[in-house]
Amino acid sequence: MQDELNSIVALDLGSSLIKVVVGRPIKENVIEIIGKGTSISTGIKNGAIINIETTVKSIREAISQAELMAGTNVSEVIVNISGKTVRAGNHKNVVAITNRERVVTEEDIQRVIDAILSTTVVPSDQEIIHVLSKEFSVDDQENIKEPLGMTGVRLEGEAHIVSCGITSIHNLDKCVENAGVLQIDKVLSSFASSEAVLTASEKDLGTVVVDIGAGITDIVIFIEGGVAYSSVIPFGGNNITNDLSIGLKTSIEIAESIKKKYGNIHRVGMDPTEKIEIPAVSNRPSRVVHRETLITIIEPRVREILEHVNYELEKSGKKSFLAGGVILTGGSSLIGGIENLAEEILELSVSKAKPAGLTGLYEHVSSPEFATAVGLIKYLARSTEYEVNNPQTKWTVNSDEKKGIAKKIWRWMENNL
Repeated sequence: MQDELNSIVALDLGSSLIKVVVGRPIKENVIEIIGKGTSISTGIKNGAIINIETTVKSIREAISQAELMAGTNVSEVIVNISGKTVRAGNHKNVVAITNRERVVTEEDIQRVIDAILSTTVVPSDQEIIHVLSKEFSVDDQENIKEPLGMTGVRLEGEAHIVSCGITSIHNLDKCVENAGVLQIDKVLSSFASSEAVLTASEKDLGTVVVDIGAGITDIVIFIEGGVAYSSVIPFGGNNITNDLSIGLKTSIEIAESIKKKYGNIHRVGMDPTEKIEIPAVSNRPSRVVHRETLITIIEPRVREILEHVNYELEKSGKKSFLAGGVILTGGSSLIGGIENLAEEILELSVSKAKPAGLTGLYEHVSSPEFATAVGLIKYLARSTEYEVNNPQTKWTVNSDEKKGIAKKIWRWMENNL
C-alpha cells in the first residue's frame, strides 16, 4: 500500500451517485488526483439520507474502488452536506474597542463573532455548520475584510451563518461511522463546488455558482471575496429523469441513460428528422421517437429549476452585483443548451465549469459531476491546519475540538483573517 501521508479523501454523498476522490495537495491550488470510486446512491433522496443501510453499503463500495486505484487505505474523509433542511442568512452585531490604544485586536474580533452567534436565533432542531465572514466596519469605515490593527471605538461584524437539521446531520454522521471511516469535517455542497470551479478574482468580482445535482440545486453567491448568500432548491436532475420516464413511458434507468446521451434543450442545428430508440422494457417492445420529443419534456423542467434559481438571486438582493455572472456545475449542467436558457431566464452571463487545478489522474474527475468532491479536497487543503508543503503532516482529528460553536469560530478565523 502507498503512503497515506498528505492525502485527502473526499466523500460526496449525492442523490444519484456516491463519489470518493483521493487527492494530494502538491502546491497552492493544485491537487494531484490519485484515486476515485463511485457507486449508485439508492439511500439518498433530494440530498437527504432515507436509508442508512443502503447508503453505508454504497459508501463502502465507492471507498473500496478508490482504495484500489490509489493503492492506499482510506481511514478519514471530509464529507459534503446539503438538503432541504439547510438554512442560511447574514447576521450582524457590534462591540466596543476597549483597549487603551483603540486598536482592533484578535480578542475584539473574537468578541464580535461571539456577539453575532449569541444573537443568532437557531431553531432547536438545527445545528450551525458554517460561520463565514462577510465584512467588518470600524466606526465609519465599511466593507473591511481584515480589521486587525485598525483604529476606532466600535467594531461591527457581519457573518454568513449556515445551519442544517440535526436529524440530517445525525443520519450523515451515522452513515460515515458505520462505513468504518472517521469524519474530519462536513462542508456545504455549494461551498465545496465553489472551491473547485471559482478563482479568487471571480469571488472578488461577484459570481454565483449554481450546482445542479441529481436531487438538489445548490446556490452560493460570492461578492468581494466572501459569501454573500447561499440557498438550496429541492429540484435537480432526478426530476428531469422522472419526467422523461413518464413522457417516454420507460423505466427510470433507461430515462437516465437517454438523458445523459441525448439530453438537450437547444434546437439550433438539430436535425428535425433525427430519431432515437427507446429500448424494450418489461413486455413492451422497443420504440423509436424523434429526438426533438426529448426537448419538449426536458426544457420545461430545466426552465422551472432556473426560474427557482432566478427567484433566489432576486431574493438575495445581490443580483445587480454579479459582474462575474453565473457558473453552472454539477451533473445536470451537462445538458446541451442549458447555458442559453439560463442566460435568457437569469439575464446574466452564464458559463459551465469543471474542476480546475488538477494533475495526476485528473481525467477521472474532470467533469462538473465531480466539482463537489474535488472542492472538498481543496477546501481542506487551504486550511492552515493542513500544511500542504509538509509531506510529514497528516490531518488529525481531536474529537473535542471538532464539536460545537468553538469549531465554527476557529474555522471562521482561520479561513478569513
